Amino acid sequence: MLEAFTSLLSTLAPALGLPEITVRDDDPSCLLVIDDFEVSLRYLPGADAVMLFTVVAPLPEKDRETLYASLLDANTFFRSTQGFTLAAREDTGITLQGVMPLRVLDSANVAVWLQNFVDVAAIWQDICVSDQRNDALDETLGAFPQDMLRV
Repeated sequence: MLEAFTSLLSTLAPALGLPEITVRDDDPSCLLVIDDFEVSLRYLPGADAVMLFTVVAPLPEKDRETLYASLLDANTFFRSTQGFTLAAREDTGITLQGVMPLRVLDSANVAVWLQNFVDVAAIWQDICVSDQRNDALDETLGAFPQDMLRV
């Protein structure tokens, strides 16, 4: 199945206007820069899936409780996350991640999934750096349809 992941990456590169994307057999992952986000894609052989990961924003110095409440609320039924998950850690800051089964990704939709992931990261970046997080979160509710995992 590593071949399927490699094939997806070969179709993804021209769709995103990137040079050839290659992976090593001993490390089936890559790091792409899309819309100023560093997005890690890693093939998970045991799950036959692809993990997507990016850092959304640093943790704020103050008022973390409000942000943590927004993140917890978002992770409940994937509110404004399109099925992805947010996390907060001291070492990485606010991150967005998700795991996509390889069987649902193909050359026709992988760029759409990846752009959707980056769009969600951008919206959450705005929320995380906003001084009025609750107002910013309420504004994002209309940014995406509330059905999960749009393609």
